[in-house]
Amino acid sequence: MPSVLITGVFSNLGRAVAGTFADRGWTVYGTTSRQGQDKGNLDRLFVLDLSGRDVSFPQLDSLDVLVNNAGVFTECHIEDMTDCDYDRVFNLNVRGLIKTIQACLPLLKASDGSVVNISSMNAIHPGFGSTSHYDASKGAVSALTRSLAAETGLRINAVQSGLIHRPSLEGSGLEAYWKSHTVCPQLMDTSQIADLVYFLATCRGIYGQCVTIDNGFTLC
Repeated sequence: MPSVLITGVFSNLGRAVAGTFADRGWTVYGTTSRQGQDKGNLDRLFVLDLSGRDVSFPQLDSLDVLVNNAGVFTECHIEDMTDCDYDRVFNLNVRGLIKTIQACLPLLKASDGSVVNISSMNAIHPGFGSTSHYDASKGAVSALTRSLAAETGLRINAVQSGLIHRPSLEGSGLEAYWKSHTVCPQLMDTSQIADLVYFLATCRGIYGQCVTIDNGFTLC
């Protein structure tokens, strides 16, 4: 039975990705930073602070797919940005991703496995303002995706997602702005993105690609 490790597995997207793999018979592992979290339907749960420097998975002896989903989003205007604002985003979104890939690389090479990084449409678009540090972190994720695919020879690809629907956005100005600036006036559903993650994880012949799924927002 093939196996997948999903970081940030209890986010809305993480849960959707886990369900997509589980429905297809995969063994599903996940990570969370929250102590005392029940693993639920996961086969194994690792409690780790991926923004730190010690990332390892000694209990795993095989792995077919890594999905780097863990990340943090904050807003801050450049004139107000502090080292703490910058570090909080880059330590998890970039360093955490690198550390996780390093930890899993021997297992992925042994299985001829693949990696799917969760980037953002903000890697190629200025987003909604006051997110330059976040946008830069996701730009780094997309650049790392291309470079590491070439360097490692593994199928490493990325999903550059648009704004994901959540109840707190309903009726908001951000939702209204999104709907007036995109081809398909709907926020992204996690199931759409999870299907793309699964496709990139399992499709042979795709290396170093950053696929944008945003209902046409970056076209407008």
